[in-house]
Amino acid sequence: MAMGLTNHYFNNYAAQNEQRLLEDLVVESVKIMGFEAFYIPIFNPEDRDILYGEDPLKKFKSAYPVEMYLSTVFQYEGDRDFFSKFGLEIRNEVSVILTKRSFSERIPNSIVRPREGDLVYIPVINGVGNLMEITFTDHTKDFFALGRKLPYFYELKLEQYRYSQELIATGVEEIDSIVQDVSYTINFNLGAGSGNFDVTEIVYQSPDGTYANNTCQASVQDWDYPSKTLGITYMRGEFIANTAIYGQDNGASYILTSYNPISAVIKNDTYDNDYINLQGDAVTDFSESNPFGSI
Repeated sequence: MAMGLTNHYFNNYAAQNEQRLLEDLVVESVKIMGFEAFYIPIFNPEDRDILYGEDPLKKFKSAYPVEMYLSTVFQYEGDRDFFSKFGLEIRNEVSVILTKRSFSERIPNSIVRPREGDLVYIPVINGVGNLMEITFTDHTKDFFALGRKLPYFYELKLEQYRYSQELIATGVEEIDSIVQDVSYTINFNLGAGSGNFDVTEIVYQSPDGTYANNTCQASVQDWDYPSKTLGITYMRGEFIANTAIYGQDNGASYILTSYNPISAVIKNDTYDNDYINLQGDAVTDFSESNPFGSI
């Protein structure tokens, strides 16, 4: 209800021209002082478990370039590096500014605002840490300046992303290559066959060679044609040796000769699966058909 107590010539909270001017200044400031990043939305948000706040397998299949401003200027925020009962944990956090206009122009209309759980790729941050996860979107940071109810910008709280075998295939090589460095990969040794596999292509086994009747499937992480070694991840089902394996996209087909399901190949990490299995053989006698009796 307008009461006329303030000066309506200078103190006019309904003046859209002034609101637009302020928005122009914010957008221009981010373009001048900011950096180029990628906004990576979750491809399957409908699969989220509303009760527990989880989804069985997050999928990120697109990346949208957008300009942002790094409002964290000195160093990482949050708990950073510390030792817990689970070992070394890295909880680096940063804050960035993303204008509403840029978000609305560059991101599909189905996503009305930056969502918690989506990813942001920041090239100016070195290493695996340049892939961040949105933990909170603050849309009242400007606090309704000049009476505008829509935000001029969002401040995103980002935490260093902890990769856990999610499917990331955005088509941007510098983003997808991060996953290839940290994903749990199993090497398939292949025999006779023909064709080539592409990275992120789906491979499968099927009694009739069709994908519709597949019994197991996985995603290609690496393919070395001379040695016939196929690196796969996101494996679902059990692949059977001495059986044909097919590529969904290029029609490649090879005989799977052998693979070790507990021998993981990870470029930046070392796992003890084989060592634990070997030490377990020396402790437990697996030749007994009934470990609780003499039969």
